Amino acid sequence: MKLKELIYSLDCPTEGMEDIEVTGVVCNSKEVSAGNLFAAIGGGKKDVLPFIKEAAEKGASVVVTEKAAAGTACPQVVVKDARSALARISDRFFNKPTKKLKTVGVTGTNGKTTVTYLIESVFREAGLVCGVIGTVNYRYGAKLLPAPWTTPDAPALQKLLRDMVDSGVTHCVMEVSSHAIDQLRVEGVRFGVKIFTNLTAEHLDYHHTMEEYFEAKAKFFTSPSFDPGRAVAIINIDDKWGAELKKNTRASLGYSLGRNADIWPTDYSVTEDGISAAIYTPRGTVTVRSPLVGEHNLYNILASVGAGCVLGFDLDIIGRGVSELKSVPGRLERIGVSPTAYVDYAHTPDALEKTLSVLTGSSKGRIITVFGCGGNRDRTKRPLMGAISARFSHMTILTSDNPRDEDPLEIIKEIEKGLGGVKKYQAAGVSALDRGYMVIPDRLEAIRKAVEIAGKADTVLVAGKGHEDYQIVKGARFPFDDREALKGFLKGAAKEEVFQR
Repeated sequence: MKLKELIYSLDCPTEGMEDIEVTGVVCNSKEVSAGNLFAAIGGGKKDVLPFIKEAAEKGASVVVTEKAAAGTACPQVVVKDARSALARISDRFFNKPTKKLKTVGVTGTNGKTTVTYLIESVFREAGLVCGVIGTVNYRYGAKLLPAPWTTPDAPALQKLLRDMVDSGVTHCVMEVSSHAIDQLRVEGVRFGVKIFTNLTAEHLDYHHTMEEYFEAKAKFFTSPSFDPGRAVAIINIDDKWGAELKKNTRASLGYSLGRNADIWPTDYSVTEDGISAAIYTPRGTVTVRSPLVGEHNLYNILASVGAGCVLGFDLDIIGRGVSELKSVPGRLERIGVSPTAYVDYAHTPDALEKTLSVLTGSSKGRIITVFGCGGNRDRTKRPLMGAISARFSHMTILTSDNPRDEDPLEIIKEIEKGLGGVKKYQAAGVSALDRGYMVIPDRLEAIRKAVEIAGKADTVLVAGKGHEDYQIVKGARFPFDDREALKGFLKGAAKEEVFQR
């Protein structure tokens, strides 16, 4: 594609460069091939000059940058905002795929993945060819791709959307992370529906304060660069941040457990067997019977029902689609019974509290919780999660999550600060009758210990990693799946037999 076809309306000087041929769009200099357009993305104190030089050496046909770099003969297009330019160029290079897709974007701290699975189920019930982009994977048709990021960078995202269109996909639902919004990865995506689930403490290592975190999310709904006039927003108004967002969002519907909303349950039951609800919408009542458990999943269902209504689906199709979803990978996923064992992705204080609240209401015995916190991430949540686990669990086993570049024991010490007043035990000799916590940094050994001390009526929760099938330690990825570990130990396998580490 000619450069002039990619950069029109970007208000940047391009004299003599209009007819440069562009063979691809990338923002990672290591991925540059001959003829590619390379967008040099800065940030903080990062110097983009080395990346521009590397891209030029690899044969980039043109560089898009916010500041011209000396010492390279590669043509450069200087723009005000390289991220914005990259997003719009990517959309154009891949021939504007979301003009051919009905696209739903889901953002919020918790619930994004479950909402996308619910909406996908509605799409399938309607007989549609659909695509999903999210934390667990990217999937459409017969394709199932790993998800290195919840929301890919702009070139990868637009390429994925184009491939969906070319594969016959008509409807797409995607998780939209706060990082993706802040970094303008989804600028240029034409959403028909945007969903806000909730906002609780997370990513404060990146956003610094809850106010900054909220502003990042709010931009998705209110900033002109995200085309707010095109989409109908569906917002959880029981969340205080959602209620504030609703005030400043034009075309929007609010959902709530109360009557003060556009979408709400006129009657509902939440038990250990699932959720039954009659849900009022502006188009009529939707009846659902879902095996998903917990009040938090009722909120996810309300959001999904709202999306189905906005997209014009028959109410019976919406109800059946929601009811058809049996489970979501790594989201309160039951692994076994006697003892009852679950794996859950809960890695924030709010998510862990909601999950343990559900289990407290359904468990006939004690609750044994295994969890840790990720390294190189928000440290403020660590003691909060420790306190929550101690409050709800009979026994907490602190272990490693993805320690990344941090010392696992130092992470655990920060979690322990929230366990003040709770008795600490050594792992050797602990029985299920003891109440308190213990530290077992080896995650496999921690899961084994939880199963060992659990009685038949007890509940074991392994939290934090959910669907993930790896563990990140000192920059390396090792195979590790909480679900496989639990299954192995519940069957009585020895530690070395569960899986190779």
